[in-house]
Amino acid sequence: MSVNPSTNFALESGKLICQTSGLTKPYRINILSPEHLDDVIRVQQQVLGTLEKPSSYYPGAHQIFEESLSGRGLIVGCYVEDSLIGFRSIWYPQNHSSNLGIDLGLNSAKSLEEVAQLERTCVLPEFRGNRLQITMMQYMIDHAKRNNSFRYLLATVAPTNYASMQDKFVHNMLIFDLKKKYADHYRYIFFQDLFKPIDVATESVSPIIFVDAEDIEAQCNILHNDGAYVGYMQKKNEENIMQVGYVQVNRPLF
Repeated sequence: MSVNPSTNFALESGKLICQTSGLTKPYRINILSPEHLDDVIRVQQQVLGTLEKPSSYYPGAHQIFEESLSGRGLIVGCYVEDSLIGFRSIWYPQNHSSNLGIDLGLNSAKSLEEVAQLERTCVLPEFRGNRLQITMMQYMIDHAKRNNSFRYLLATVAPTNYASMQDKFVHNMLIFDLKKKYADHYRYIFFQDLFKPIDVATESVSPIIFVDAEDIEAQCNILHNDGAYVGYMQKKNEENIMQVGYVQVNRPLF
């Protein structure tokens, strides 16, 4: 199903570059609704077929997409020529067993209801490089902030998915943990407290420790001690190896 985005409220419009043709094309970013479910599933399937490392993306569940489109979350989509070419979703897990607040040690029903999870992001390959992931992320965060019943913004990212990691760091999300999650694959757990944001620039109390992004054991050792370390940036070293920077903060995270 292809739904004309002009019939929906546009969050943003402009022009982007198609990487395969080099042509400039008009786009619109819209809030999606339940009738767009088939389009969302289609885009996810297309993206899955292009991944060099399939383990870097764990497919979103049909039920969670449905819930997100029906009010228990939000999905925004980018349209080019009336065809969905990318989307980003946020989900309010509440008491669901997949609530990432459980991984952070939030154990009260009230705290778990304050969680908003950034779920899936998909952009077709020919339209990558236009910062759509970052643009749609901002709408997700703005939405969560406007809804005062949500306090914690959480997400998971594969350690080799550097674009998604940078996307989170740009929006001041921090790495809280690194552990096995979906299908026994390691995932960073990113978070931010929307009510009392942690500002690393003013609250860090230790030198930056840079660790190779592929060194899972070293990162787990840093994160699993009692020193309240968080990951807050990434960079490539002189050997062109991606590294993650960790610092200690001077207040309880939760």
